Amino acid sequence: MSALVTPNSLARATNAPKRSRVVSHRRIVACRAVDASNERSRRDVLGASALALAALVVDDPARAADLTRYVDPALKFSLEYPSDWVVARGSVDASDEPMGGRERDVWTIYPAGASARDVNVTVVATPSGADFTKMGSLGDAYGFGMGLVAPLHKPKMRKGQEDRVQRATLVDSVAKGEYYKVEYEFERPAADIDSIFFVLAGLGYDGRVGHLYTTTAQYPRGEEAKWRGVVEAIVDSVEYPKTLYG
Repeated sequence: MSALVTPNSLARATNAPKRSRVVSHRRIVACRAVDASNERSRRDVLGASALALAALVVDDPARAADLTRYVDPALKFSLEYPSDWVVARGSVDASDEPMGGRERDVWTIYPAGASARDVNVTVVATPSGADFTKMGSLGDAYGFGMGLVAPLHKPKMRKGQEDRVQRATLVDSVAKGEYYKVEYEFERPAADIDSIFFVLAGLGYDGRVGHLYTTTAQYPRGEEAKWRGVVEAIVDSVEYPKTLYG
């Protein structure tokens, strides 16, 4: 459910075989540290969270009409999605990029008959320290969104690395109850990616450990009318468990 999973890795996933990992990876970076002693912990938590897409094991999609309510038995998050969407479980590779984070299990859904690379909603849960009791511990909503998007914006690259040029633009970043909701545009011409992304981030406790939960959704920018309503409705239906002291 990634971590964040960077959009850069989507290019490698285009022609992935059925059982190979299809991974999109994004990074969340804290805008400011509460103090020097917990800066390393914060960077590990935020860097490991991201946009993730993985399709290792695909469940038979439910074919009932209307919506399916999913509650994860281990991580305790829940959401609603169209019942004809496909569920995929897999993992996000450990990244060799700065702030990339360790390998993470992910939970992904995508529309039946559509490309999972182009339209998907993914949930990732990254263990967080006990000192992260609310999203304000990671900065305000606007700073959180800027910290997520700014590292993805690379409009110029050195000679020989032109295929790594990419552009990211923050559209909105707001507090939504106890969560932060971010919308941004991302384009990487060499990988044929031109998409809208939503990220819903929140802290929660699954009964064993605390997590930074990130739900990341994407769809092609040119298909706004087709996908925005359903994708944003899925994101808005997400509920994370309460924090330990919440």
